Amino acid sequence: MPSDLTNVHLECSEDWVPFPVTDSMDLGYWAEHEARNLVERFKRDGKPGDTGRLARDLQRAAADSRTRTPLGAFGWYISGHHEVAAILEIDAIFPDDTVPELTLGWLAGIMRAGDFGEPDVTEVRLPLGEAVRIRENMAGERRWRFGARPVIRALTYGVRPPDTDGLLTLHVSWTEPVLDEPLEQIVDAIAGTLSL
Repeated sequence: MPSDLTNVHLECSEDWVPFPVTDSMDLGYWAEHEARNLVERFKRDGKPGDTGRLARDLQRAAADSRTRTPLGAFGWYISGHHEVAAILEIDAIFPDDTVPELTLGWLAGIMRAGDFGEPDVTEVRLPLGEAVRIRENMAGERRWRFGARPVIRALTYGVRPPDTDGLLTLHVSWTEPVLDEPLEQIVDAIAGTLSL
C-alpha cells in the first residue's frame, strides 16, 4: 500500500509554534491565543513578552505561510524575541504530466536559486527514507522601494519515503546569520524525526 504523504509527523521543541495552514481557523483569534502562550513561556524562561506584538507577528507569519499552502508550518519563536526567527514548512510533491518521475536529483536541481553560488547539496539517509539536504543563501524580496535585498538562508530536505512515487519536503528559512549553525543542527535533528 502506498504511503500517504499528506499525513506527516515530526518532533520539535515547544519553541516551534504550529501555524494553522487551512482557512478553517480565524488567524486573529489563533494569534491572540498563541501570543498569550508564548508570553507565559517567555516568563518561565525569565524573558519579557508583549502579547500584542507577538500576536501581530504570529498573524503575519501564519498568513504568509498560508499563501504557499503547505501541509504543515511552524514558526520558531526564541524567548524574549517578538518576531519569528525561522519558518518551517512541510509539503509533498507528486508526479504529474510535467514531471512524471520525481527524483531527489530533480528536487536538488529545482531548489537551486544560485543567487550566491552553488548550494551545499548532500545525499543523506533519514529514518523515513533516502533524502537530499540542500543548504543555500538566496536574495529575498526588497522590503522598501530602495535599499538592499535581504539574504534568505534556507535548509531544505527532500525525502523519498518507501512505497511512494512522491517526495516529501521540509523547508526552513531565516534571515539572521548568527542563527546559521544552531538552526542547521536543530533542523537536522527535526528531519530525523519525520514519519508517516
